[in-house]
Amino acid sequence: MKLSDEDKRMLDGEYGEATRIGMAVMKDLGELYGAEEMVSISMVHDDSAWFEGLAAVEFAEHLLEIGGKFRVPTSLNAILLDMEKWQELGWSPELYEIHKRIARAHTGLGAAGSFTCTPYHAGFVPRFGEQVAWAESNATNYVNSVIGARTERYAGLLDLCAGLTGRVPYRGLHVPENRRARVLIKLEGMRSEWFEDDAIWDVLGYVHGEIVGARIGAMEGLPTTAPIDGLKRFSATAASSGGVGLFHLIGLTPEAHTREMAFHNQKPEEIVTVDVNRIRESYERMSAGHPSEINMINTGCPHLSYAECVRLAKAFNGRKVNPNIEFWAYTCRANLRHIKDCGLYDELVRCGVRIFTDGCPMVTPWNYWKFKGLMSNSGKFCSYCYSYSGIYPVYGSLEDLVETAVNGKLTRKERPWMS
Repeated sequence: MKLSDEDKRMLDGEYGEATRIGMAVMKDLGELYGAEEMVSISMVHDDSAWFEGLAAVEFAEHLLEIGGKFRVPTSLNAILLDMEKWQELGWSPELYEIHKRIARAHTGLGAAGSFTCTPYHAGFVPRFGEQVAWAESNATNYVNSVIGARTERYAGLLDLCAGLTGRVPYRGLHVPENRRARVLIKLEGMRSEWFEDDAIWDVLGYVHGEIVGARIGAMEGLPTTAPIDGLKRFSATAASSGGVGLFHLIGLTPEAHTREMAFHNQKPEEIVTVDVNRIRESYERMSAGHPSEINMINTGCPHLSYAECVRLAKAFNGRKVNPNIEFWAYTCRANLRHIKDCGLYDELVRCGVRIFTDGCPMVTPWNYWKFKGLMSNSGKFCSYCYSYSGIYPVYGSLEDLVETAVNGKLTRKERPWMS
């Protein structure tokens, strides 16, 4: 593997032991995948703060102790808990202390304390074609597909090494030729007004992931405009129903103005037609739960944008959450400041919404709360919910969530494409 003179200096320890470790890992990774050279990156999204054991915590602490410092701007992914409201969520003091260590280590290395799975809501927005190193499934899918930057799907700890060196192997989705679509998904019989339904973007993401798995697909038959939060949820759901790290929406996303552009002027390896029956079937699979009651509703997986918070407040319109239901909304710290400044936070709290930051609704301490029926407007949450909680969830649009919360019983409007 060819290394630049700067790479060699890092590997020789001229910039300290932490940087040497980072470059050694990047070099080994590149050789494992047969990369011929390294490429410079402009930013990192760090998912190593997600707690899955003390080894990763101690590794970050070690890098800091030996003088490690990130070379490029680095955002920090969501963690297990809200650092301010961890007791309200039911987490233990022991886990909170571990997360204090995580926060100290990662911010000490130079990461911004963003604590969000949506770094693009917190000021980390690369340009089209920019080389970056992002971890976290929805974030990598979004930055590759919707923004058109270039990243592989980095795992935890590799993102630390990328931040320490500012270099990654030039392979996979970093390489333009590897970003070509292989599978064409043709939507047939779809009416234009159906795309105005909030739920359609989660469902289409679910369908996309089911069909392509870990391949790159291009979906055809969409309108030429789409809500940015809809594309965010498409990204998250496709990455969880499949192993999608890059998708193309023909006429919508930046590398797919046309079918020819998405496929690099080559023929699709597979063509799959999706009609309304497939859409309906996937919608029902997303909503596998049939609880006798709903007592927990959540939104914010991925974290809510400012616009979604506005929609949530409008949907409540001053009405209150039923006292037998918990309604949780997760957003990022940057957006929390915005909604507090304009009064949205107080308005939602008066309606009975609990607003959290930093954490993720998928990793709620389920044994503490003993919820019986869960509902979410997140296709990603619905894909992963059973494996985390042992409960099959109910999927609904944001407005469905609000009506269920106010009425105290499951309320889902008929989707326009279900009749």
